[in-house]
Formats: sequence, structure tokens, C-alpha cells
Amino acid sequence: GIRDIRRATEYPKRAITDFVQRGDSLLIATEFGLVIWDMRREVFITTIDRIGSLEENTPVRSICLYADSLWVATDSGVAVAPLNVPTLRLPSVWRILSSSSAFDGTEVRLCRNNGSELAVATRRGLYVRSGGMFVSRLTTSADITSLNKTGTSWEVATATSILTDAGATLTPNTDGPMRFVISRTIMGRPLRFIAVEGKGFGVSENGAAVRMAPIRTPSSNQFADLSVDSRGNLWVATDDNPGRGFGGQGVSWFDGTTWRTINTANQPLLLSNNCYRVSSVSDGSTWVGTWGRGAIRCVPSDTGLAVERYGFDNSSLSGVSGDSTYVLVSGAEIDRFGRTWLLNEQASNQLLAVRSATDWTSRANCTNPRDNVVRYMAIDLGGTVWLGGHQGLGLIAYNDRNTTRTDDDLCNKLTTGNSQLPDNSITALAVDLNGALWIGTSKGLSVITSTGSVSSSTIPFVRRVSALSSATVVTDIHVDALNYKWIASTSGVFVLDPSGTQVVATVTSSTSPLLSDNVRCLVLDETSGLAYFGTAGGCSVARTSSMRPLPDFALSCYPQPFSVGGDRQMVIDGLAPDSDVKIMTIAGTMVAALQLRGRQAIWDGQDVGGNTVPPGIYIVSASSASAGTAAVTKFAVTR
Repeated sequence: GIRDIRRATEYPKRAITDFVQRGDSLLIATEFGLVIWDMRREVFITTIDRIGSLEENTPVRSICLYADSLWVATDSGVAVAPLNVPTLRLPSVWRILSSSSAFDGTEVRLCRNNGSELAVATRRGLYVRSGGMFVSRLTTSADITSLNKTGTSWEVATATSILTDAGATLTPNTDGPMRFVISRTIMGRPLRFIAVEGKGFGVSENGAAVRMAPIRTPSSNQFADLSVDSRGNLWVATDDNPGRGFGGQGVSWFDGTTWRTINTANQPLLLSNNCYRVSSVSDGSTWVGTWGRGAIRCVPSDTGLAVERYGFDNSSLSGVSGDSTYVLVSGAEIDRFGRTWLLNEQASNQLLAVRSATDWTSRANCTNPRDNVVRYMAIDLGGTVWLGGHQGLGLIAYNDRNTTRTDDDLCNKLTTGNSQLPDNSITALAVDLNGALWIGTSKGLSVITSTGSVSSSTIPFVRRVSALSSATVVTDIHVDALNYKWIASTSGVFVLDPSGTQVVATVTSSTSPLLSDNVRCLVLDETSGLAYFGTAGGCSVARTSSMRPLPDFALSCYPQPFSVGGDRQMVIDGLAPDSDVKIMTIAGTMVAALQLRGRQAIWDGQDVGGNTVPPGIYIVSASSASAGTAAVTKFAVTR
């Protein structure tokens, strides 16, 4: 598809800078030249990476059609070619117009056509085509970012002003530099849509007063950590380099319709925008861990969002060595007794803070009270807390058995020296639906299937997962509603079957719209089946069938009717746990039988013999032994 442009790795820079439509073709300006795309057939027609006498792969900044010719703006001037030539790939069909054509310099940033005139903008000047030449209309003292035609005047925009070739200068009150301006007349009203750096979009009718639109996007392209709460809200931490001075932009959350941002400007209880971890727990809350200023607990409801702050002054959280007020929180989990465990990373004298109702206690690292550089935590079905970090401490197992006594506490540490752990640096931990602990490292994946076998004197068996290479750098692990394991890595995403012995799917940027193979975090919404993949450049979303089954049947089939020739597949939705699904003719003849664990089944329109079924009315009969219930529905098949 057209997204293959970003996968064209033979070109170091592949950004799309502009495009224009001509019939069924889309002419696309890129950082490596021109691309022509057939919109009807959805295929590439040609790539023009050599324009006339310009250097190969010269970036094209802007593109427009004028006087039956194609005009492109480049750093080496304007290039023009007639549209009636057999191919634009021949350098001989192009003419290059540069400084000798009256430009103030060869660098041309923009070109626009209003139907009767062609205008171009260089770095500091505006030129209009007249009598076969470009004539200067105005010059600026600042770099030009936009070029528009408004009424009878051409206008350019800089970071602070809008200037017209009629001599007018407008200074919008944008409270920030303007990145670009688009001028349009809508229902007789001349409007300017202004992008303001760090603020969003605004609209101006008179060129001075600007009405800013609320920002309904994530606060950052940095998706450092992801979590989905029990209401289906997606939470995003934005500080992907904690402690290195780059900082974050607070925390964003998405309810399926609207993005919202919590930061120090709009939430006084959040004391730092360096939010680097988000943890949604079973009581419906989400804990947001900051680098240095404790944590906030967020509880969304139908009426809003309740926020609580926890730090050194109102909880058992502790600061780092040398600064008791500098509190790091890198995770939260709720155990089977309802206690909330907070991972108090790098605290001077403890590793964990434990909240039970309104009471707070703390736990030290039972293996070494001074080694607290630990970032990842998981609690198994027996209540054992597993802990690991990226600085080579190994894997810690701790269980206080829900008592205040310490003499019977379980405490042990697994390393490469006493187990089959691939590496002492832990990068991710997750407990699956059967209670197995999955361990991510920079040297592959491993699993402890019998977590209950650990004791203070016994090391459990660690199995290396051979389905993934030992060179796989694991960055995150998520267990979905069907017990499949989703493994994020620096080389894409791998989906393992429930046993972890087979890779059933691989997601990479070369096989999907994934923004980057370096996937830093991932999470799945068990209700909608949406999978979110966080990268340094944004978030990719995929729809999956990994949805939690319903407690009782609510059968539906779509599309309805199902066209065997036109529709690729039919979805049977609303299944209960461990469903047996039968598709039959109206006379009761068996057509297909399916066994499902999740909420949905997919049918391709073929019978058990692989034959396409004829048109007609069909029956879906579903039963679940575990739920002790059954349901029936019908659907139509057409050709």
C-alpha cells in the first residue's frame, strides 16, 4: 500500500512533504523525490528520484499543477515538466529554474496555484509567475512557513506574522510561534487555520484574534508505558528516558473517543510531568509513577476523574539516598488479599510500599536492603511478588504470607549462576492465566511454570523459550484474555500460543502499519480486542480477536447478510467461555463446527469439506459446558 513509502529503506529520509491529485493519480512529494500513486488500483505507478540535472534523491518540498505542467519546489530551485510526456523519469523532460530566474536564492520551499497564477516562496521571499518569469512580490526578515491566496492577495506567514503582497501585515495573538497557516473561505467567511507550536490549532477571522481549539490528542509521541483500566481507558506514560533530563509531558488517557492529558498545569496534585510508568489494577484505579515526585492514583467514573497524590509525606514511600523527598514509583499491583504493592524504585532503605485500605507499610529488599534498582514487578496466584531490574540484580522472589511476622517470609533470588535465567538484567515480567511467570530479558524469553515451587531454599525450574531467539531483546510482555503471550521487542512483536512453544504471529513494520520495530510497550483491551503498540514515534493500533468471553451468550452474526464472494469472513460474536459452535442448514445438516475460548468466532463460508456453501438461511448453535448455557441465532448467505 501507500504506506510502503516509509518502508523504502534504500532512501535514508522518506517523509511525505506534499501531494496533489490529478485524475486517479496522486502525485506525492517526498524527501527522496516524487512518487506517483494510482488511487483506484492502489498501486505505485513510478518513482522519480532524479529530477532533471538535480542530484539524485533531491528532496521535494512542495508540488502543484499549473499550465498543464508539474511544478516542484526544491532546495535547488523550481523544477517544471510538461504533463503530456510519456514518463517523468527522463531527466530531459525537466527544466530547472533557480537564482538566474530572479529568485533571492535557489532554496524554494513552497509553490501554490490558485487557478490563474503560480506563486512560489523561498526562504525569505514571495514570487509570482508573470510573462514567463517569476516576479518578486515581497521579502521578509524571518523564514517563511506558509503560502496562501486570500481574496485577491497572496500572503505568506512567518513564525510571528502574516504578510500580504498588498502591503498588509497581521500579527495574530497566538501565544507561541506559528508553524503554518492555511487560508480558506468557508460560507463566505475568510478564515485562517493556524498551527501554533506547543498549543494546537486556532482559527482567526480577522488575522488578529485567534480562537484556539482544545487539543484532543496524546500529549506526546513518546509512548513510554501503556495500560488499560477496567473501564477500557488507555493510559499512556510519556517519559521514555527517566532520570536523563529529557522529561515527559505528563500522562494521557483515552476513553475510546477523546484524549485527555494530566499535567502539572491542569492537575496540582501531579508534582512532575516526568511520568514514566502507568499501572492499571483490579480495583479500577490507575497508578501513575513519576521520576522523583511520587505517584498519583487516578479513578475515572461517569462524572469525571478522582485523583489522589502519594509521596514521602503521606505514605510509606521513601526517597532516594541523599534526598528523602525524591520518590520514584515504577509499578503497582494488587494481590489476592486486596493489598496494593508499589514498587519504590531506588529508595535508600526499602523496595516496596504496601497499602492496605488506609494503612501503609514498607518492605526492604530481602536479599540485599541496599540493592533497590528494580523496575518490574509481578504477583503470582500464590501471592509471591517477583521483582527484577535492568541493572543485573537477577530475579527476586518475596512472599510475606499476609502476616506481620518476618521469620516465615519467603525470600530468594534467581540468577544465571543458580538457574537457567538467560540474563540477570530483567526487562519485563508477567503472570499468565495459569499462574506461570514469563520473564523478559535482553537475551530472550524464559518462563517459570511452577511458581509455587519456589521457597527460601529452593530455586524453581526456569525454562528458556526456544520459540524466540536468544538474540531477542524483550521490552514488554502482555498476557491476553485467551492466555496468548504478546512479546514486544526491539525487532517487532511476537505472539506466542498459550503454552509458549510456538510463534503464531509476528508483527513488524515491513508486514503491517507498525510505526517502528522498536516496540517499547504494548497492551490489549480485553473487551474490544484492540492491541496498542507504543513506540518513540507514536502508537500503532490493531484489532484482534483476543477478547474476554461473555458470562452468558449474546449471539450475533455480521455482516448480515454474508456474501461469500464479496465478504472475506463472517464474525460470530457474543460467545460464552469455551464455546462449541455449530453452523447448520435450516434443515439441520451440519456445515461447520468450531471450538472457541474467546468471545468471537470467524467463519470463511466453507463447509467441513472445504466447499463454498450455497446461498440460503443458516443456523448458528452455540453451547458452553463451563457456563452451563446455550444459544441459537440465524444468518443469511448470499452470492
